[in-house]
Amino acid sequence: MALRRRTFLQSLVGAGAFAAVAPAVRLLAEEPVERRFVSLYFNGGWDILLGPDARRPGTYAGLRTGYELLDEAYRRPMEVRLGDQTALWGAAMSALTATGPGDAAPHSSLCTLFKSVNMNTVAHPAGRAYMNTFRSPSGVVPRGSSFGTVMATGGNLHEGLVLPNVSLGMPSFNEGYAPDYTGVRTSTAPDILDLLQPRESLDDATESLLRAAQDAAESCVGRAYEGRRPADDMRASRDRVRRLLSENVGRLFDIRADTAEARELRGRYGLSATAARNPRDPRVVAAITGQLLATGLSRSVSAQIQTGMDTHNTNWQTTQGPRLRAGFEAIAHLLWDLRRDDPNLERTTVVVHSEFARTPKINGTGGRDHWFANAVLVFGGGLRRGVVGATREDNLGLQKTNLATGAADEGGEMLKPEHIAATLALSHGLDPSIFRTDPLTEWIEGGV
Repeated sequence: MALRRRTFLQSLVGAGAFAAVAPAVRLLAEEPVERRFVSLYFNGGWDILLGPDARRPGTYAGLRTGYELLDEAYRRPMEVRLGDQTALWGAAMSALTATGPGDAAPHSSLCTLFKSVNMNTVAHPAGRAYMNTFRSPSGVVPRGSSFGTVMATGGNLHEGLVLPNVSLGMPSFNEGYAPDYTGVRTSTAPDILDLLQPRESLDDATESLLRAAQDAAESCVGRAYEGRRPADDMRASRDRVRRLLSENVGRLFDIRADTAEARELRGRYGLSATAARNPRDPRVVAAITGQLLATGLSRSVSAQIQTGMDTHNTNWQTTQGPRLRAGFEAIAHLLWDLRRDDPNLERTTVVVHSEFARTPKINGTGGRDHWFANAVLVFGGGLRRGVVGATREDNLGLQKTNLATGAADEGGEMLKPEHIAATLALSHGLDPSIFRTDPLTEWIEGGV
């Protein structure tokens, strides 16, 4: 259930009291530069043949691309350069291959692509649980913390980090980390305004009395503590909330407002005033995500960037391509925004995924069904650019991978989501052992 503002404020005030009880496990002796994490989810199972694992038009033994059934704009895949390797991407991903301001390198140049990722399920609930935690679920029950929660622990808490972990339109779990890192969840991205903007005002006298009563509140348990007491942490949390509201930070997130700030934000994400009123427009989700990180309110944001990808019949022909394109165009806007102060994504990680892929063949009703072999895109993350893994060319089948080189290798291992999560955790200085899989150390830039 999504948090309402009152519940959020109550939980925020009390969360600081537990920070010293369950500190996040770190592997580094010194704090690294503040890092940012984003997880973007396409809901419903995307068609990787139209996206990150495309094929050239032609005849394949166990595969039908179906490109001829699509609008002309989605029929021709494009070759992209990822590090010292090449990959074939669907036309829906073209926004990620365009140069930016001042001939800045396209986003594809900052990408590590994982292919032939074994989801071990073709059921939506299990796949969603898997890609939320990057740990194989127990049936359909998530196991462990959300990956966004894990990545939020990558650094100390500080005064400005009021919402370390935010989840937009997705569930969030916390198993064993301090409550500060629990994801604050909203049903849609614009709902974050309910948390950041005061909706009710009290007269000055009443407000003053209320604050005085809060500040005077004490607990008898505090006498049992040496040094910093729970009341001190509560007071610090209260001060953060008061500052947040007094500075009207919410104005920076009101994408629908008729203000210079809102118009500038809409312009950065290619939004008209009308489109900005659609809370599920991928560009709206991307804009709110970008603002949470740019303002420093959040360190980790997980968001459902696109919906409606579960296309089993002729709706595959009319909606899969356009929805992929809309999602990737929004992601391109977000990446340009994040690269304004981190041009090469050296301290930013953006993971793009769905819960599984779609079948290599068109079914009897003109669409595609669910398929095990998935793909995951990582931009930045401290990883070496390139391609890890490969599905079989003629039937989109899973293959084992040499985890050091990234090449298909029958003597290698089956690539799993846990490999990706463990690698990203280690590259952020976090303990990868919770994923019970060895990280791909050869793919971490500069080694470990």
